[in-house]
Amino acid sequence: VVGGDVMGSSCLISCSECFYMKELKIGIGMMYSPELLMDLDSEFALLPDLISSKEILADIRMLLEEKDAEIADGYGHQVYRCPECNDFFDQFYLRLEYESGSYEVKYICPECGVSLERLALDVVEKKPVALEKYPCPKCGNYSLQCSEGPILWD
Repeated sequence: VVGGDVMGSSCLISCSECFYMKELKIGIGMMYSPELLMDLDSEFALLPDLISSKEILADIRMLLEEKDAEIADGYGHQVYRCPECNDFFDQFYLRLEYESGSYEVKYICPECGVSLERLALDVVEKKPVALEKYPCPKCGNYSLQCSEGPILWD
């Protein structure tokens, strides 16, 4: 399936030592076709809802129009982590490929202003790999876990 699974899932990251808990989206919704993602102008445009940065959307538009870029497989909601404050976020991962290179959407932590790092996902389990190697954003203990389940968001 292009883009990934037809149904997204959620990852509930929680700490067994404190009350930290955050639910994040993983994957894609049923409407996330490459054609709909490349439509930036209609009332049904998806990317402006998935990526809030006007600068990033302008970069994507330029690459689609001027470089004839195409959306690479593997796009979708993924788990990102701030290396500064250790908090987790779901952001829309998107990579464009074109003749002279590629472009990957980068995100900045709203608290710290540093670049977020995308965590590898276990494709079978649909959850972040080795979550226990990261400290809890709230208490600092290495006791994070992820429980996941299917969700529909479109």
